[in-house]
Amino acid sequence: MTSASMKVGSGRSTSLGAFSFNLGLLLIAGVDALSLRGNSWQKRVDRALLQVDGVSPQGRFRSLQRAFKDPELKKDVTKAIDVVREKGFGKGHPEFIKLLWPEGTQARRDLEAINALSKQLTERSSQLQETSSSVQGLVDIIQSTKESLRFGEDGARAVVSSLFEQIQADPNRVQSLAENFLRNDPLEVESPSYKLVGKYMDGAETMSKEEEEEEEDTEKKSFLTIPLLELRQYDAFRSVAVPLQATASSSFTNEIYTLKNMGSALTKIFSYLELGDNSKSTVMSMTTPFFISDATADGNSKMFVKLPSDKDENPPEPNESSKVAFDDFSETVMATLAFAGICTDKEIERQKEKLIERIAKSGDIGWRIKVQEADEAVERENERKFFVLQYNAPGTLAWRRINEIAVVMEKTTIETDVDEVVPETDLDLEQDNSEVTRERD
Repeated sequence: MTSASMKVGSGRSTSLGAFSFNLGLLLIAGVDALSLRGNSWQKRVDRALLQVDGVSPQGRFRSLQRAFKDPELKKDVTKAIDVVREKGFGKGHPEFIKLLWPEGTQARRDLEAINALSKQLTERSSQLQETSSSVQGLVDIIQSTKESLRFGEDGARAVVSSLFEQIQADPNRVQSLAENFLRNDPLEVESPSYKLVGKYMDGAETMSKEEEEEEEDTEKKSFLTIPLLELRQYDAFRSVAVPLQATASSSFTNEIYTLKNMGSALTKIFSYLELGDNSKSTVMSMTTPFFISDATADGNSKMFVKLPSDKDENPPEPNESSKVAFDDFSETVMATLAFAGICTDKEIERQKEKLIERIAKSGDIGWRIKVQEADEAVERENERKFFVLQYNAPGTLAWRRINEIAVVMEKTTIETDVDEVVPETDLDLEQDNSEVTRERD
Protein backbone atom coordinates (compact mmCIF):
# COMPACT_ATOMS: atom_id res chain seq x y z
CA MET A 1 0.00 0.00 0.00
CA THR A 2 1.26 3.48 -0.78
CA SER A 3 -0.17 6.89 -0.23
CA ALA A 4 0.50 10.17 -1.96
CA SER A 5 -0.51 13.80 -1.92
CA MET A 6 -0.14 15.45 -5.29
CA LYS A 7 -2.08 17.76 -7.57
CA VAL A 8 -3.27 16.21 -10.80
CA GLY A 9 -4.15 18.78 -13.43
CA SER A 10 -5.08 16.55 -16.32
CA GLY A 11 -7.07 13.80 -14.64
CA ARG A 12 -6.55 10.20 -15.55
CA SER A 13 -3.57 10.54 -17.91
CA THR A 14 -1.43 11.56 -14.92
CA SER A 15 -2.82 8.99 -12.54
CA LEU A 16 -1.99 6.21 -14.95
CA GLY A 17 1.67 7.09 -14.49
CA ALA A 18 1.36 4.84 -11.44
CA PHE A 19 0.60 1.89 -13.71
CA SER A 20 4.21 0.69 -13.37
CA PHE A 21 3.79 0.48 -9.60
CA ASN A 22 3.48 -3.30 -9.74
CA LEU A 23 6.44 -4.02 -12.00
CA GLY A 24 8.44 -5.67 -9.24
CA LEU A 25 5.73 -8.32 -8.85
CA LEU A 26 6.09 -9.66 -12.38
CA LEU A 27 8.69 -12.30 -11.57
CA ILE A 28 6.89 -15.40 -12.75
CA ALA A 29 8.09 -18.50 -14.50
CA GLY A 30 11.53 -17.09 -15.24
CA VAL A 31 10.42 -13.67 -16.50
CA ASP A 32 12.76 -11.26 -14.77
CA ALA A 33 12.69 -7.49 -14.38
CA LEU A 34 14.69 -7.10 -17.58
CA SER A 35 11.68 -8.23 -19.61
CA LEU A 36 10.00 -4.90 -18.95
CA ARG A 37 12.94 -2.70 -19.84
CA GLY A 38 12.89 -0.70 -23.01
CA ASN A 39 15.32 -3.09 -24.71
CA SER A 40 13.28 -6.27 -24.08
CA TRP A 41 11.84 -7.94 -27.16
CA GLN A 42 8.31 -7.52 -25.79
CA LYS A 43 8.76 -3.75 -25.45
CA ARG A 44 10.30 -3.53 -28.89
CA VAL A 45 7.37 -5.36 -30.48
CA ASP A 46 5.07 -3.01 -28.57
CA ARG A 47 6.94 -0.01 -29.93
CA ALA A 48 6.92 -1.35 -33.47
CA LEU A 49 3.28 -2.43 -33.74
CA LEU A 50 1.15 -0.89 -31.00
CA GLN A 51 2.67 2.35 -29.70
CA VAL A 52 0.84 5.45 -30.97
CA ASP A 53 3.14 8.32 -30.02
CA GLY A 54 6.82 9.13 -30.42
CA VAL A 55 7.83 6.50 -32.98
CA SER A 56 8.74 7.13 -36.63
CA PRO A 57 8.17 4.51 -39.35
CA GLN A 58 11.93 3.91 -39.44
CA GLY A 59 11.98 3.50 -35.67
CA ARG A 60 9.19 0.93 -35.82
CA PHE A 61 11.09 -1.10 -38.39
CA ARG A 62 14.32 -1.01 -36.36
CA SER A 63 12.49 -2.06 -33.19
CA LEU A 64 10.91 -5.02 -34.98
CA GLN A 65 14.27 -6.11 -36.39
CA ARG A 66 15.95 -5.98 -32.99
CA ALA A 67 13.08 -7.86 -31.37
CA PHE A 68 13.44 -10.76 -33.83
CA LYS A 69 17.21 -10.85 -33.26
CA ASP A 70 16.89 -10.93 -29.47
CA PRO A 71 17.90 -14.42 -28.19
CA GLU A 72 15.42 -14.04 -25.30
CA LEU A 73 12.55 -14.20 -27.81
CA LYS A 74 13.25 -17.84 -28.68
CA LYS A 75 13.79 -18.74 -25.00
CA ASP A 76 10.52 -17.18 -23.86
CA VAL A 77 8.49 -18.68 -26.71
CA THR A 78 9.96 -22.14 -26.01
CA LYS A 79 9.26 -21.79 -22.31
CA ALA A 80 5.68 -20.66 -22.96
CA ILE A 81 5.01 -23.62 -25.25
CA ASP A 82 6.45 -26.02 -22.65
CA VAL A 83 4.13 -24.57 -20.01
CA VAL A 84 1.06 -25.27 -22.18
CA ARG A 85 2.27 -28.78 -22.98
CA GLU A 86 2.82 -29.54 -19.31
CA LYS A 87 -0.31 -27.97 -17.81
CA GLY A 88 -2.68 -27.77 -20.76
CA PHE A 89 -4.05 -24.52 -22.09
CA GLY A 90 -6.74 -24.23 -19.41
CA LYS A 91 -4.29 -24.05 -16.49
CA GLY A 92 -1.23 -22.94 -18.44
CA HIS A 93 -2.54 -19.97 -20.42
CA PRO A 94 -2.05 -17.35 -17.65
CA GLU A 95 1.65 -18.22 -17.39
CA PHE A 96 1.86 -18.44 -21.20
CA ILE A 97 0.49 -14.90 -21.52
CA LYS A 98 2.68 -13.52 -18.73
CA LEU A 99 5.78 -14.88 -20.43
CA LEU A 100 5.05 -13.49 -23.88
CA TRP A 101 3.13 -10.33 -22.95
CA PRO A 102 4.21 -9.18 -19.46
CA GLU A 103 2.32 -6.64 -17.42
CA GLY A 104 3.26 -3.15 -18.52
CA THR A 105 3.09 -3.80 -22.26
CA GLN A 106 0.37 -2.43 -24.51
CA ALA A 107 -0.17 -5.93 -25.87
CA ARG A 108 -1.02 -7.20 -22.39
CA ARG A 109 -3.36 -4.30 -21.82
CA ASP A 110 -5.16 -5.00 -25.10
CA LEU A 111 -5.46 -8.72 -24.31
CA GLU A 112 -7.05 -8.00 -20.95
CA ALA A 113 -9.51 -5.59 -22.56
CA ILE A 114 -10.43 -8.15 -25.23
CA ASN A 115 -11.00 -10.68 -22.46
CA ALA A 116 -13.44 -8.24 -20.80
CA LEU A 117 -15.14 -7.50 -24.12
CA SER A 118 -15.89 -11.17 -24.69
CA LYS A 119 -18.44 -10.95 -21.89
CA GLN A 120 -19.51 -7.34 -22.37
CA LEU A 121 -20.33 -7.68 -26.08
CA THR A 122 -22.48 -10.73 -25.38
CA GLU A 123 -24.41 -8.71 -22.82
CA ARG A 124 -24.78 -5.79 -25.24
CA SER A 125 -26.11 -8.11 -27.94
CA SER A 126 -28.63 -9.63 -25.52
CA GLN A 127 -29.65 -6.13 -24.50
CA LEU A 128 -30.43 -5.18 -28.09
CA GLN A 129 -32.42 -8.35 -28.67
CA GLU A 130 -34.49 -7.76 -25.52
CA THR A 131 -35.91 -4.50 -26.86
CA SER A 132 -36.42 -5.66 -30.44
CA SER A 133 -34.56 -7.47 -33.18
CA SER A 134 -30.86 -6.63 -33.37
CA VAL A 135 -31.28 -4.77 -36.66
CA GLN A 136 -34.29 -2.80 -35.44
CA GLY A 137 -32.49 -2.05 -32.19
CA LEU A 138 -29.55 -0.52 -34.06
CA VAL A 139 -31.93 1.47 -36.26
CA ASP A 140 -33.63 2.86 -33.13
CA ILE A 141 -30.25 3.86 -31.67
CA ILE A 142 -29.20 5.64 -34.86
CA GLN A 143 -32.56 7.41 -35.07
CA SER A 144 -32.42 8.50 -31.43
CA THR A 145 -28.87 9.81 -31.84
CA LYS A 146 -29.81 11.66 -35.01
CA GLU A 147 -32.72 13.37 -33.25
CA SER A 148 -30.40 14.50 -30.44
CA LEU A 149 -27.82 15.96 -32.84
CA ARG A 150 -28.38 19.70 -33.17
CA PHE A 151 -26.34 22.59 -34.52
CA GLY A 152 -26.43 26.20 -33.40
CA GLU A 153 -28.11 28.96 -35.37
CA ASP A 154 -25.06 29.32 -37.62
CA GLY A 155 -25.33 25.63 -38.53
CA ALA A 156 -22.46 23.40 -39.62
CA ARG A 157 -20.65 26.38 -41.14
CA ALA A 158 -19.61 27.64 -37.68
CA VAL A 159 -18.31 24.20 -36.71
CA VAL A 160 -16.24 23.86 -39.89
CA SER A 161 -14.92 27.39 -39.47
CA SER A 162 -13.89 26.63 -35.88
CA LEU A 163 -12.13 23.45 -37.01
CA PHE A 164 -10.13 25.31 -39.68
CA GLU A 165 -9.12 27.92 -37.12
CA GLN A 166 -7.85 25.18 -34.78
CA ILE A 167 -5.89 23.54 -37.61
CA GLN A 168 -4.24 26.83 -38.52
CA ALA A 169 -3.46 27.70 -34.90
CA ASP A 170 -2.08 24.30 -33.82
CA PRO A 171 -2.12 21.51 -36.44
CA ASN A 172 -0.22 19.12 -34.16
CA ARG A 173 -2.92 19.36 -31.51
CA VAL A 174 -5.66 18.63 -34.04
CA GLN A 175 -3.73 15.61 -35.30
CA SER A 176 -3.25 14.38 -31.74
CA LEU A 177 -6.99 14.73 -31.09
CA ALA A 178 -7.75 12.75 -34.25
CA GLU A 179 -5.43 9.96 -33.10
CA ASN A 180 -7.20 9.59 -29.74
CA PHE A 181 -9.32 6.76 -31.13
CA LEU A 182 -6.15 4.63 -30.88
CA ARG A 183 -5.26 5.62 -27.31
CA ASN A 184 -6.31 4.35 -23.91
CA ASP A 185 -5.74 7.81 -22.47
CA PRO A 186 -6.84 10.69 -24.72
CA LEU A 187 -4.44 13.59 -25.15
CA GLU A 188 -5.12 17.31 -25.56
CA VAL A 189 -8.44 17.04 -23.72
CA GLU A 190 -9.18 18.90 -20.50
CA SER A 191 -10.39 16.99 -17.45
CA PRO A 192 -11.25 17.82 -13.81
CA SER A 193 -8.33 18.31 -11.44
CA TYR A 194 -7.94 16.27 -8.27
CA LYS A 195 -5.50 15.54 -5.46
CA LEU A 196 -4.35 11.95 -5.13
CA VAL A 197 -5.01 11.07 -1.49
CA GLY A 198 -3.91 7.43 -1.59
CA LYS A 199 -3.11 4.46 -3.79
CA TYR A 200 -3.65 0.87 -2.67
CA MET A 201 -2.73 -2.51 -4.07
CA ASP A 202 -4.91 -5.59 -3.65
CA GLY A 203 -5.35 -6.02 0.10
CA ALA A 204 -5.66 -9.80 0.02
CA GLU A 205 -3.44 -11.66 2.45
CA THR A 206 -0.26 -13.16 1.05
CA MET A 207 -0.51 -16.91 0.62
CA SER A 208 2.15 -19.36 1.73
CA LYS A 209 4.06 -21.37 -0.85
CA GLU A 210 2.07 -24.50 0.06
CA GLU A 211 -1.24 -22.62 -0.39
CA GLU A 212 -0.12 -21.30 -3.77
CA GLU A 213 0.80 -24.81 -4.92
CA GLU A 214 -2.56 -26.14 -3.71
CA GLU A 215 -4.43 -23.37 -5.54
CA GLU A 216 -2.41 -24.06 -8.69
CA ASP A 217 -3.46 -27.72 -8.57
CA THR A 218 -7.15 -27.06 -7.97
CA GLU A 219 -7.95 -23.77 -9.68
CA LYS A 220 -7.17 -21.92 -12.85
CA LYS A 221 -5.06 -18.86 -12.20
CA SER A 222 -5.88 -15.59 -13.92
CA PHE A 223 -3.55 -13.50 -16.07
CA LEU A 224 -5.59 -10.36 -15.42
CA THR A 225 -3.82 -7.40 -13.85
CA ILE A 226 -5.30 -6.22 -10.56
CA PRO A 227 -5.82 -2.44 -10.91
CA LEU A 228 -4.77 -0.05 -8.17
CA LEU A 229 -7.45 1.37 -5.91
CA GLU A 230 -7.09 5.16 -5.96
CA LEU A 231 -8.49 7.62 -3.45
CA ARG A 232 -8.94 11.06 -5.03
CA GLN A 233 -10.14 14.43 -3.82
CA TYR A 234 -11.78 16.12 -6.80
CA ASP A 235 -11.89 19.88 -6.94
CA ALA A 236 -15.28 21.52 -7.39
CA PHE A 237 -16.25 22.25 -10.97
CA ARG A 238 -19.20 23.39 -13.02
CA SER A 239 -20.67 20.89 -15.41
CA VAL A 240 -23.21 20.54 -18.19
CA ALA A 241 -25.65 17.71 -17.54
CA VAL A 242 -28.41 15.72 -19.23
CA PRO A 243 -30.88 13.39 -17.45
CA LEU A 244 -30.73 9.67 -18.17
CA GLN A 245 -34.06 7.89 -18.13
CA ALA A 246 -33.81 4.23 -17.16
CA THR A 247 -35.29 1.78 -19.66
CA ALA A 248 -37.19 -1.34 -18.60
CA SER A 249 -37.07 -4.61 -20.55
CA SER A 250 -38.36 -8.13 -20.14
CA SER A 251 -35.15 -9.38 -18.49
CA PHE A 252 -33.80 -6.24 -16.85
CA THR A 253 -35.34 -3.40 -14.91
CA ASN A 254 -34.05 0.16 -14.76
CA GLU A 255 -31.42 -0.26 -17.47
CA ILE A 256 -29.21 2.81 -17.62
CA TYR A 257 -26.17 1.75 -19.62
CA THR A 258 -27.81 1.10 -22.97
CA LEU A 259 -26.45 2.37 -26.28
CA LYS A 260 -29.62 4.33 -26.91
CA ASN A 261 -29.64 5.91 -23.47
CA MET A 262 -25.97 6.87 -23.31
CA GLY A 263 -25.70 7.77 -27.00
CA SER A 264 -28.62 10.16 -26.87
CA ALA A 265 -27.38 11.91 -23.72
CA LEU A 266 -23.80 12.23 -24.96
CA THR A 267 -25.01 13.60 -28.31
CA LYS A 268 -26.99 16.34 -26.53
CA ILE A 269 -23.91 17.35 -24.52
CA PHE A 270 -21.73 17.18 -27.65
CA SER A 271 -24.24 19.33 -29.53
CA TYR A 272 -24.20 21.96 -26.78
CA LEU A 273 -20.38 22.11 -26.65
CA GLU A 274 -18.94 21.14 -30.02
CA LEU A 275 -21.82 22.03 -32.38
CA GLY A 276 -22.86 25.33 -30.80
CA ASP A 277 -26.40 24.28 -29.82
CA ASN A 278 -26.66 27.06 -27.24
CA SER A 279 -28.00 30.59 -26.89
CA LYS A 280 -24.90 32.20 -28.45
CA SER A 281 -24.07 29.45 -30.98
CA THR A 282 -20.66 29.24 -29.29
CA VAL A 283 -18.47 26.31 -30.29
CA MET A 284 -16.54 24.93 -27.29
CA SER A 285 -14.16 22.06 -26.62
CA MET A 286 -15.31 18.72 -25.23
CA THR A 287 -13.80 17.59 -21.93
CA THR A 288 -13.23 14.16 -20.43
CA PRO A 289 -14.34 12.01 -18.69
CA PHE A 290 -18.09 12.04 -18.98
CA PHE A 291 -19.61 11.05 -15.67
CA ILE A 292 -22.73 8.97 -15.17
CA SER A 293 -24.30 9.21 -11.74
CA ASP A 294 -26.20 6.20 -10.50
CA ALA A 295 -29.12 8.23 -9.17
CA THR A 296 -29.96 11.82 -8.30
CA ALA A 297 -32.40 13.17 -5.72
CA ASP A 298 -35.36 12.55 -8.01
CA GLY A 299 -34.35 8.91 -8.47
CA ASN A 300 -33.02 9.36 -12.01
CA SER A 301 -29.49 9.13 -13.34
CA LYS A 302 -27.66 11.82 -15.27
CA MET A 303 -24.67 12.21 -17.54
CA PHE A 304 -22.44 15.25 -17.15
CA VAL A 305 -19.06 16.61 -18.19
CA LYS A 306 -16.93 19.46 -16.92
CA LEU A 307 -17.38 22.76 -18.71
CA PRO A 308 -14.17 23.95 -20.40
CA SER A 309 -12.19 26.24 -18.08
CA ASP A 310 -12.40 29.23 -20.42
CA LYS A 311 -16.21 29.08 -20.32
CA ASP A 312 -17.12 27.87 -16.84
CA GLU A 313 -17.64 31.35 -15.36
CA ASN A 314 -20.01 32.63 -18.03
CA PRO A 315 -21.10 29.78 -20.30
CA PRO A 316 -23.78 30.32 -22.97
CA GLU A 317 -27.22 29.23 -21.84
CA PRO A 318 -28.51 25.91 -23.23
CA ASN A 319 -31.45 26.01 -25.59
CA GLU A 320 -34.68 25.09 -23.79
CA SER A 321 -35.52 22.17 -26.06
CA SER A 322 -32.15 20.44 -25.53
CA LYS A 323 -32.77 19.25 -21.92
CA VAL A 324 -29.21 20.36 -21.14
CA ALA A 325 -28.69 22.10 -17.80
CA PHE A 326 -25.82 23.41 -15.69
CA ASP A 327 -24.88 21.59 -12.50
CA ASP A 328 -22.28 22.23 -9.81
CA PHE A 329 -20.10 19.33 -8.73
CA SER A 330 -18.87 20.01 -5.22
CA GLU A 331 -15.45 19.03 -3.87
CA THR A 332 -15.70 15.28 -3.40
CA VAL A 333 -13.47 12.42 -2.26
CA MET A 334 -13.98 9.25 -4.28
CA ALA A 335 -12.44 5.80 -4.42
CA THR A 336 -11.89 4.67 -8.01
CA LEU A 337 -11.09 1.42 -9.80
CA ALA A 338 -10.30 1.19 -13.53
CA PHE A 339 -11.76 -1.33 -15.94
CA ALA A 340 -11.50 -1.81 -19.69
CA GLY A 341 -14.04 -2.23 -22.47
CA ILE A 342 -17.61 -1.00 -22.72
CA CYS A 343 -20.26 -0.28 -20.09
CA THR A 344 -23.25 -2.58 -19.71
CA ASP A 345 -25.58 -2.73 -16.73
CA LYS A 346 -24.20 -6.12 -15.69
CA GLU A 347 -20.60 -4.95 -16.07
CA ILE A 348 -21.26 -1.94 -13.85
CA GLU A 349 -22.79 -4.19 -11.18
CA ARG A 350 -19.69 -6.42 -11.30
CA GLN A 351 -17.41 -3.42 -10.98
CA LYS A 352 -19.40 -2.05 -8.01
CA GLU A 353 -18.93 -5.35 -6.20
CA LYS A 354 -15.20 -5.34 -6.96
CA LEU A 355 -14.84 -1.77 -5.73
CA ILE A 356 -16.65 -2.45 -2.46
CA GLU A 357 -14.57 -5.60 -1.94
CA ARG A 358 -11.30 -3.79 -2.63
CA ILE A 359 -12.15 -1.00 -0.19
CA ALA A 360 -12.93 -3.60 2.48
CA LYS A 361 -9.65 -5.44 1.80
CA SER A 362 -7.64 -2.23 2.05
CA GLY A 363 -8.24 -2.18 5.81
CA ASP A 364 -8.13 0.96 7.92
CA ILE A 365 -7.20 3.67 5.42
CA GLY A 366 -8.95 6.48 7.29
CA TRP A 367 -11.86 6.59 4.83
CA ARG A 368 -15.09 4.69 4.36
CA ILE A 369 -17.90 4.61 1.81
CA LYS A 370 -20.31 7.45 2.48
CA VAL A 371 -23.95 6.52 2.91
CA GLN A 372 -26.24 9.04 1.24
CA GLU A 373 -29.37 10.20 3.02
CA ALA A 374 -32.23 9.49 0.61
CA ASP A 375 -35.09 11.89 -0.03
CA GLU A 376 -38.15 10.62 1.85
CA ALA A 377 -40.40 11.70 -1.00
CA VAL A 378 -38.63 9.27 -3.31
CA GLU A 379 -38.95 6.50 -0.71
CA ARG A 380 -35.48 5.14 -1.40
CA GLU A 381 -33.32 3.45 1.18
CA ASN A 382 -30.03 4.96 2.30
CA GLU A 383 -27.51 4.17 -0.40
CA ARG A 384 -23.97 4.61 -1.60
CA LYS A 385 -23.38 7.12 -4.36
CA PHE A 386 -21.60 5.63 -7.38
CA PHE A 387 -20.29 7.25 -10.53
CA VAL A 388 -19.09 5.74 -13.80
CA LEU A 389 -16.32 7.65 -15.57
CA GLN A 390 -15.81 7.07 -19.30
CA TYR A 391 -12.73 8.64 -20.85
CA ASN A 392 -12.89 7.81 -24.54
CA ALA A 393 -14.92 9.30 -27.37
CA PRO A 394 -17.26 7.22 -29.50
CA GLY A 395 -15.27 5.51 -32.24
CA THR A 396 -12.34 4.64 -30.00
CA LEU A 397 -11.18 1.07 -30.51
CA ALA A 398 -13.26 -1.02 -28.12
CA TRP A 399 -10.20 -2.71 -26.55
CA ARG A 400 -8.57 0.68 -25.96
CA ARG A 401 -11.50 2.09 -24.01
CA ILE A 402 -10.82 2.78 -20.35
CA ASN A 403 -13.43 3.45 -17.66
CA GLU A 404 -13.58 3.79 -13.90
CA ILE A 405 -16.12 2.95 -11.25
CA ALA A 406 -16.13 5.41 -8.35
CA VAL A 407 -17.91 5.76 -5.01
CA VAL A 408 -18.12 8.78 -2.70
CA MET A 409 -16.07 8.43 0.50
CA GLU A 410 -15.96 10.12 3.89
CA LYS A 411 -13.53 10.28 6.82
CA THR A 412 -13.84 7.50 9.38
CA THR A 413 -13.48 9.88 12.36
CA ILE A 414 -16.23 9.29 14.92
CA GLU A 415 -18.48 12.29 15.35
CA THR A 416 -19.90 12.76 18.83
CA ASP A 417 -23.16 14.54 19.51
CA VAL A 418 -22.22 17.75 21.35
CA ASP A 419 -25.47 17.75 23.34
CA GLU A 420 -24.61 14.36 24.86
CA VAL A 421 -21.06 15.24 25.90
CA VAL A 422 -20.73 15.84 29.65
CA PRO A 423 -17.31 16.99 30.89
CA GLU A 424 -15.76 15.01 33.73
CA THR A 425 -15.82 18.12 35.96
CA ASP A 426 -19.60 18.34 35.55
CA LEU A 427 -19.95 14.66 36.42
CA ASP A 428 -17.91 15.23 39.60
CA LEU A 429 -20.09 18.21 40.53
CA GLU A 430 -23.28 16.18 39.98
CA GLN A 431 -21.88 13.36 42.12
CA ASP A 432 -20.92 15.81 44.92
CA ASN A 433 -24.37 17.44 44.84
CA SER A 434 -26.10 14.07 45.06
CA GLU A 435 -23.98 13.16 48.06
CA VAL A 436 -24.83 16.46 49.76
CA THR A 437 -28.53 15.82 49.10
CA ARG A 438 -28.35 12.34 50.63
CA GLU A 439 -26.59 13.74 53.69
CA ARG A 440 -29.33 16.35 54.14
CA ASP A 441 -32.01 13.66 53.84
